Amino acid sequence: GSGALPQFEVADMTRERAKKTLKGEFSSVLIKAIEEALAKKEQVIIFQNRRGYSPYLTCEQCGWIPKCTNCAVSLTYHQYRSEIKCHYCGYKEPMPPSCEACGSTALKTMGFGTEKLEEELSLLFPQAKIQRMDLDTTRRKHSYETIINDFETGNIDILVGTQMVSKGLDFDNVNLVGIVDVDRMLHFPDFRSFERTFYLSTQVSGRAGRRDKKGEVVIQTRNTKQPILAHIINNAYDVFYQNEIIDRETHAYPPFTRLVKITVKNKDPKLTQTTAYKLGNLLKENLGQSRVLGPEEPVISKLRNEFLREIWIKLERSKIDLKKAKHLMSSLALEVTNDKTLKSSKIVFDVDPY
Repeated sequence: GSGALPQFEVADMTRERAKKTLKGEFSSVLIKAIEEALAKKEQVIIFQNRRGYSPYLTCEQCGWIPKCTNCAVSLTYHQYRSEIKCHYCGYKEPMPPSCEACGSTALKTMGFGTEKLEEELSLLFPQAKIQRMDLDTTRRKHSYETIINDFETGNIDILVGTQMVSKGLDFDNVNLVGIVDVDRMLHFPDFRSFERTFYLSTQVSGRAGRRDKKGEVVIQTRNTKQPILAHIINNAYDVFYQNEIIDRETHAYPPFTRLVKITVKNKDPKLTQTTAYKLGNLLKENLGQSRVLGPEEPVISKLRNEFLREIWIKLERSKIDLKKAKHLMSSLALEVTNDKTLKSSKIVFDVDPY
């Protein structure tokens, strides 16, 4: 109908940090835009696709970082419960009063999630009513509906949230959306990171300026020259698609191939490695060296007390019979686990994991 695309503005976080115009994790551009929106009695959505207060804690004296006892990840700090928690297995413990390695009390939070943004906004805009919407605040029955209803009826001025806030919400009074950490989405180690950034940014931007109002979107980045930002701002899906599809074809990623992720798990790290290498060699012999990547340690190499190795298979759509390939892979996995020394290993297949 009469709806118009929002007006985009890019805030250069590197420049603002050098000029010391940042306030916490917010640029002067975004703060000014929020002030103007609140003055006009309009509502604001702030998007950060990471929950918690801070991704991890570190000791300023010795560099110690609290880690999960079951997984190879740092524990995320949640201020509202004064605890550090693993987002993979649920392990949690109280916030440590001091460093377990050197005893120093100089513990510092690193990075930021929705909870920290909520706190900073409360300090910057004490008169505004601020609410967070993420997995932590919507666990209880009806809590999601309560937050949506409060925002719709004007009981919330600023809604801070993860990708929950980007999905199909229609609020007449939202005229500003802030995307505070687009770089983290862009540089996530995943071949679909640009695609996800494009659609999430486009989705959340669509919450601003519904119907006959022209909304405003502020994107905060440390590199304003990234071409994908221009594609998002100009809604240039066709240009983005053409660039992305060439990369996918060059590096044999979907839609040109079918991907199969094979995860090898064992509570003994040596057995995990032995199983993975034996399976990897068999797959390379039968499918060809170029189609098999790994085995390698994944980004998170231990989950729920099991050590992991990953093998990735790329199968060309035009050349490979997927049904036969699946049968071959499962029979090779069975051959490996039939070895008495390796029978405790688990081999998990995920076809088209994305």
